[in-house]
Amino acid sequence: MRTKLLGFASALMLAAPLAATAEAAPAHCFDMFGAAVGPSYDTTLPNHHWIEWVHARGGTCRTLQHHEVAFYSARPLGYPAEYALTVTPAAPPSAAGPPVLHSQPPSTITSVWLGDSARAAELVTIAYARRGRPVAIVSDTGRVIYRADGVWRIYDVAWRDGYRRQVAVHMRPTRDYYAIEADDAESWSASVYLGR
Repeated sequence: MRTKLLGFASALMLAAPLAATAEAAPAHCFDMFGAAVGPSYDTTLPNHHWIEWVHARGGTCRTLQHHEVAFYSARPLGYPAEYALTVTPAAPPSAAGPPVLHSQPPSTITSVWLGDSARAAELVTIAYARRGRPVAIVSDTGRVIYRADGVWRIYDVAWRDGYRRQVAVHMRPTRDYYAIEADDAESWSASVYLGR
């Protein structure tokens, strides 16, 4: 009986390391087109930040088949540059020389139009009515122009006699709306205050 127990215990001791390695399977991530990206990793200690980064870009991560393990271990891949930039910040500038900018400074001008398009159309209608030329319709084109002073939303303005004009509206951070008119296809007038 004692011999059987000893044999059973030694078999368990030999099987324990094999069971542990069976749980720890190598895995790899692939981009949205199926190409391998980044290094292989162990499923017992995965880099969750890396896996989330790959998933956010439409990729997948999975355990590797036996024949794939040999292939990916023979040619290891590093992390992509886009991922490495998000993980490791730029080094601080050295005290020996002038500071070096590692990224563009924040811009005070936004790249999207901020404002209420219905309010802007209403203010354009009121501005032309005060000039004595009430408009028939002011329609938002959904297009914008980018100028040095910000983003301007373009509106088509039409009168009952068939005359048409394009007006661009810009809302400043103070929530004041300004308008410019298209003199021709290329140039715009000076800005005019519309209101809040």
